[in-house]
Amino acid sequence: MMMPILFLAAIAAYLCSAIYPSLVLDWILSIISVFIVISVFRFAKRFVQVLGTIMLAIGFGLLATYGAAWHSYILGFGRMMNVLSLFALIPLIAIPIELGHYAIRVQAIIQKRVKHSGLLYTITSFLSFVSSSFMNLAALPMMYHTMRPSVDFYPIGQKERFLSRSITHGYSMPTLWTPVTPIVGIVVEMTGVKWSHILPVVIPFSLLGVAVDCMMAHWIAKRRQKQLGQTAISEASAARESAVDLQFQQASKEKASHPIQIPLAILIFNGLISMLERTAHVGFLLIVTLLVIPYAFAWSLLLSKGRAFIRAAKKKLPEHLLHMKDQFFIFLSAGFMISAIQGTGAGHVINETLGTVKNVIGAELFILLIPLIPFGLAFLGLQPAVALALTAESMNPQALGVSVELTAVAMLTGAAAAFLMGPYNATAAMMASLTKNSAYKVSNWNAPFTITFLLMSMVLLIILKIAG
Repeated sequence: MMMPILFLAAIAAYLCSAIYPSLVLDWILSIISVFIVISVFRFAKRFVQVLGTIMLAIGFGLLATYGAAWHSYILGFGRMMNVLSLFALIPLIAIPIELGHYAIRVQAIIQKRVKHSGLLYTITSFLSFVSSSFMNLAALPMMYHTMRPSVDFYPIGQKERFLSRSITHGYSMPTLWTPVTPIVGIVVEMTGVKWSHILPVVIPFSLLGVAVDCMMAHWIAKRRQKQLGQTAISEASAARESAVDLQFQQASKEKASHPIQIPLAILIFNGLISMLERTAHVGFLLIVTLLVIPYAFAWSLLLSKGRAFIRAAKKKLPEHLLHMKDQFFIFLSAGFMISAIQGTGAGHVINETLGTVKNVIGAELFILLIPLIPFGLAFLGLQPAVALALTAESMNPQALGVSVELTAVAMLTGAAAAFLMGPYNATAAMMASLTKNSAYKVSNWNAPFTITFLLMSMVLLIILKIAG
């Protein structure tokens, strides 16, 4: 129980220092962060230990090489607590969705109205898209457990692959723009782009990604139907219809709320963030972090579940924090390395190297390679948010002669591809656990769409570059 308390202390120290900047609070945050890195090390996975140690060694090496002051070795810790705070608190926004029993109503509607697997894939992918834009990683288990019973009523050959593809493809697309995903906040804060300026590009592009994915799935479903006999299709339809009444009875018994409330809540949430971004003089990630709990509580109150929200939050938060030990170690280690890069001026060397590469291969080709950086780093074991932070820190758009909007879009598309196919990230690990398959198999299932998405991203970047 000590570890969640330590993590909460770090989050509280970060929020206080962000709202009321103070050198004393900076020292408190840094000291707590150092203590977390030391105490969590022996509990982290071996791979995480190795990766974090390499980052720490690079950070210490840079500070020693450039003769940094002694206090830099301590104050360098605590960076990326903005990302960790959002990771820690964002699951609480899933509580009103659970309290509203929306999943039961969704199951009933699907089994009544969806007649073939192609349409089921489309609905699953779209619902995953909607859920991800509000719940982030919590969308994966919710969508899996919501859709898994329905899949049994359709003639689908590899049910787990079907679910994994439809859920992860839909889940990954909102990571281009949703404020509840830390990678969006990282890009916005590190590139200096305005979130509202890239929305007209990334939201339509994410919807296009879902549409292309669904077209690919419909083609596969039609081919599958031709291989199956009419008898198998009719039997599945009869079994599905017999289960419909039971689902609606359960929805009525549980007093399930209508699913239309979820997209309405998403629109209001994003509208509030957009308004606060324009009016409040604080960071994008801080806005989202501070808004999560009050908004989730207000939603629960509208469902007449205020006390239930408090009880669920008290139970959910410590459990979630306990599972974040690897994330705390790797993010704080990466943050220390980034602080060392910034504090010693090593970032200028990296940026000059990238500038030389850009001049050699040309600006157009260089821009097309940007999405491949976070995508490639994901295959080296870096979580997409960490990979994106390192990419953003190593790249100064103004110095490279590239617009911040174009750079932001390029980084976000690369991160979305990493969520789709990186075998070491939380998305693959979560789906592997749910489907009882290896993370590598889950990653390979996503390969066709990931390649298609990366090609689409490159076409988008070319169009944006031409349009200026």
